[in-house]
Amino acid sequence: MVRGSVAAGFEGVRATFEELFTSGAETGASVAAYAGGTLVVDLWGGWADAARTRPWQADTLSTVFSTGKPVAALAVLRRVADGRIDLDAPIAAYWKAFPYPTATVRHALAHQAGLPAAAVSDVAEILDSARFAAAIAATPLEWEPGTAFGEHALTYGTILGEILRGATGETVGDVVRTLGLDVHFGLSPADVERTAEVEHATPDWPEQQLHGHGDLWARALGPAALLATDVINGPLWRGGELPAVNCHATARGLAAFYATLPDLLPQPLLAEAIGPQAVGFDLLLQEEATWTLGWRRDDAWFGMGGIGGSSAGSDESFGYSLAYVTRRLGDHDRGNAMYDAVEAALR
Repeated sequence: MVRGSVAAGFEGVRATFEELFTSGAETGASVAAYAGGTLVVDLWGGWADAARTRPWQADTLSTVFSTGKPVAALAVLRRVADGRIDLDAPIAAYWKAFPYPTATVRHALAHQAGLPAAAVSDVAEILDSARFAAAIAATPLEWEPGTAFGEHALTYGTILGEILRGATGETVGDVVRTLGLDVHFGLSPADVERTAEVEHATPDWPEQQLHGHGDLWARALGPAALLATDVINGPLWRGGELPAVNCHATARGLAAFYATLPDLLPQPLLAEAIGPQAVGFDLLLQEEATWTLGWRRDDAWFGMGGIGGSSAGSDESFGYSLAYVTRRLGDHDRGNAMYDAVEAALR
């Protein structure tokens, strides 16, 4: 059921991963971790399809939802590094149709732009890049940019994408493809062939996601229909760019993203990018949070989890990077177990 390899001393990580399948908590997933610049965990198992006919392979992709937000942020930060985007310039300097002159690129990266939800009519509008961008620009601010913050659940990547397109003519997916990592926004036909079909852990999982965090959360996530399997497994989700949520990746690709960050950004910009930018009460999540210029930070850890259970990040105190990618949309207990197992191996 589980294939791949672990370095000496990480056998407990493999045992933890195997238990996820034995217990029925997992049906298809991969996990990868780097420590000291070395790939010490590279495991995959289960099925890539709902019919259980296609085994998960080393290169199986799956959608990882918000786990991909830092990847979208990096696309913009790469153009900050080469001087084509200014962190403190107004968003409107690049996205000419954007009507709020006090909102900056920095605000957009740190979830401070005041547009965590957009007034949309249906799923088709969200999955159409131009229509969704227009809907965001037509939505009233929830707060004056820079005065508060809340995770921009669906709007984040589209705002960044419009900044990037206005500055350079590129999309987020265009820049990400230059990184040489198995992480993608907008899949090619060949990549679609190796993509896992998502499934819900319980039949009511999409509806459950809209409750528990308040009105802004429910509005920001969009209609429950956006999380239907026929949408997420469909051609618009896989082939288009909704960079807040439709990243597709392998665990190895996401772990490498974190392990190679020092090579992807100049050190001064990287230090600024992963340092605290917005600290306090997140109006969307309804909890205390620390946001950087693209990542969520929790003490020594910075990274991002995605709705459904995928997660990736780096821990500066333990010195590792880890990614967990799943096709079974449920809770985060599975990924958390993998973080715990890697840290146990490093103690």
